[in-house]
Amino acid sequence: MLVFVSIFLVGIGWFAYTMRHEPRSLWAGVSFVTFLLTTVIFIAAILMRYSEFLYAHQWLFFIIIFLASIVTICMVLWPFVLVSVFLYNGVKVILNEGFKFHNLLSLGFGIFCIAYLVIWPMFGHFTDKNIWMYAYGYLGSVTVYFLLVMVMYTVTLTLNLVHLKLPKLDYIVVLGAGLNGTEVTPLLAARIERAIAVYRKTPGLKLIMSGGQGPDEVIAEGEAMRNYALKQGIPADDIIVENKSTTTYENILFSHRLMAPNAKFGIATNSYHVYRALVIAKRQGLKCVGFGAKTRWYFTLNAFMREYIAYLRITYKLQLSVILALGVVYMAFAYLKI
Repeated sequence: MLVFVSIFLVGIGWFAYTMRHEPRSLWAGVSFVTFLLTTVIFIAAILMRYSEFLYAHQWLFFIIIFLASIVTICMVLWPFVLVSVFLYNGVKVILNEGFKFHNLLSLGFGIFCIAYLVIWPMFGHFTDKNIWMYAYGYLGSVTVYFLLVMVMYTVTLTLNLVHLKLPKLDYIVVLGAGLNGTEVTPLLAARIERAIAVYRKTPGLKLIMSGGQGPDEVIAEGEAMRNYALKQGIPADDIIVENKSTTTYENILFSHRLMAPNAKFGIATNSYHVYRALVIAKRQGLKCVGFGAKTRWYFTLNAFMREYIAYLRITYKLQLSVILALGVVYMAFAYLKI
């Protein structure tokens, strides 16, 4: 039993250490999943240790079996539910936002999942004992790798959206997101509202409205965001405008230059965009936290896929290294006929 207790303590200790020192790393997601697994193992060990007691109390035994059955059914049905949600969401995005490439990501992922889970395995028997067997295995391994990265990305994103205690901040940067004439869009308004909610709970906080003027925009996004905040009753002295940036990278970089030395700051953007913004800040050597604004549900999954692809592009060196490493392994298998 001591072994299982030790495993559990290691799992929770690693998770706590990661969240305290660098929650913006995907290791936060990995440590959380590890913590869940060690917790399940620990609970299973306890149930085995007191199995005689459970058998003596049949009602308690049946409750545990019932809960375990529900968890098992959910795990079995989860892939099918996930695929259905992405397919439905993909169609709805196209109907509401138009047939454009960036609106096809959710639908495309759903179709890919069907191809991988249903169609792809049907070709496995054609690849027995020839070079295509290794190609089949390699592509399958790469697919599984990117699906695992997506899971860890999702878990890490979720962890960075949760704030059990509001951190002490000096500034909060609101990232721009396009305008409708001189007015902010509903998407951008949600980001500002999220920042204002944090502002009202944090004495002395300054809002930095970050966004330059695009080629098709009448005014800079930062100016329009400032006007919106003023209408919400935010004092002009508590609003700082950054109106030169055109990308998320520049939003963070230029906004940080407007802050006092050693200031603590947060970033307000839509929930699906928070993690990539935090990763960009991390790569600039800046420590910060993120606050996510709500987005229309049908738009979120497609936007999430876009953000995940953007994250892979940011970390392309690591991703290429893994893909090449897997390729070398399968080439060795093919050469040795393993």
